[in-house]
Amino acid sequence: MRTLGWSAEFREKPWHTIAARLHGALDDSATYEPVLDIVDSIIASETEALLAGTTSMFDLVVTRKPVTPPPVDVVTVRSAYGWITIEHITHTGRNDRIQRPAQDAVALFWRFMIEKFGIHPTPTGAPPERPFA
Repeated sequence: MRTLGWSAEFREKPWHTIAARLHGALDDSATYEPVLDIVDSIIASETEALLAGTTSMFDLVVTRKPVTPPPVDVVTVRSAYGWITIEHITHTGRNDRIQRPAQDAVALFWRFMIEKFGIHPTPTGAPPERPFA
């Protein structure tokens, strides 16, 4: 079934709050560790000003800032049984979904951020500078 974007109001949570919630969940299970690794990478790359996040149970839902009224294009991240599923849900219905082993979570997430939102894991969100040869 195709959906047309995130239809509810996107209620952004601070990245440190999301990280704290996931750290609490890890006390019982390592299931959410790949999602926490993604949140930690957002904080470490200082892209919190570019990306808005929230959670749905223990799924991570991310969109670019500024957040617009619904429908909103989002990327969802789910982790279960050693696998990570990342899905781009668009307002046009051209959704994209990939499932990979959990150890690929951070790289796959940033691939989606670059391809879908044009945001790189740098403080400015721009591609890293490459010196001329």
